[in-house]
Amino acid sequence: MKKKCKNPNGLQNLQAIVGDKFIKPIKFNSIDKAKLHLKSEGYKFRQAFSHKEDRSIIYQNRFGWVKLSSSKDYLNKNTMEQGTVWNIVKL
Repeated sequence: MKKKCKNPNGLQNLQAIVGDKFIKPIKFNSIDKAKLHLKSEGYKFRQAFSHKEDRSIIYQNRFGWVKLSSSKDYLNKNTMEQGTVWNIVKL
């Protein structure tokens, strides 16, 4: 049996669903800092993939998997300097 929505227009329910889908990645300027952060969170190395400039590493802990990948982006918010940025995204 279906339950009626408490909110008649359903906007708050929609915001909760949309908020869960889009997860912002954590960004680091160096791979060493990213690996240190993952180690402190309890993640362990599982696999590494590397093809030309596309590099990614998969880590796992008891709660789930994360992907550490490289991309070209701005190094700081204040400057226009670009370089390799490492992103941690939950899978």
